[in-house]
Amino acid sequence: MLAVDDLCIDAGRSRIVDRVSFEIPDGRRLGLLGASGSGKSLIAAALVGALPPGIACTGRIAVDGQDVAGVPTPRRPRTARPAMVFQDSATALNPMVTVGRQLRTPDAPALLERVGLRDTDRILASHPLELSGGQRQRVCIAVALARASSLVIADEPTTALDVVSQARVVDALRQVPSLLMITHDIAVAAQLCDHLMVLDSGCIVESGSTAAILDSPRSDVVVRMLDRARAADPFRQLVAP
Repeated sequence: MLAVDDLCIDAGRSRIVDRVSFEIPDGRRLGLLGASGSGKSLIAAALVGALPPGIACTGRIAVDGQDVAGVPTPRRPRTARPAMVFQDSATALNPMVTVGRQLRTPDAPALLERVGLRDTDRILASHPLELSGGQRQRVCIAVALARASSLVIADEPTTALDVVSQARVVDALRQVPSLLMITHDIAVAAQLCDHLMVLDSGCIVESGSTAAILDSPRSDVVVRMLDRARAADPFRQLVAP
């Protein structure tokens, strides 16, 4: 599905991501955790072939068996283009075009129902800014599912959503066959992902099954993440899915 070996990302002489390796086999949901500036969003950009100008990557990125490290999205084979769910759904969707025209598939109502949106006729006829943030984000997930990609990458898809909308987006992401979930929130990742990988200053400091990391964290970075999550909501149980 996805294999990353010794991925390095550089901006000029500055190394932002250093020798990151991981795999996402078919059916795995991997959470990539890290604070702002840790390099996790640039890893996502490298995986989908959308690094900003002036940023370069080395190493190996194999999607569906094809090495596409450094290859921009338009030059990749279609099977080597993971679907992407961006953090800001308001800019990810065209505000001038209805949801129905952006989905552009006969099974659009069924896709919206898969991500928990019931009033499908209204939503398909709506422009994105007529929907709530949680609804827009679930539309973005439906768009990713419509691409029939074997892998979906979701970059901070629950940030700035209320608790109810977060829960609905997490439920929608459970429909994704294989997932890389990028987030700073270990509580959200624990609800959804069976494996976690923790990034700090561009380096992996801990990785393993969600259950093992929650039960026996080995790095100070993860301990601090868990402490913040428990302080924010003392009644939430942090358990593996």
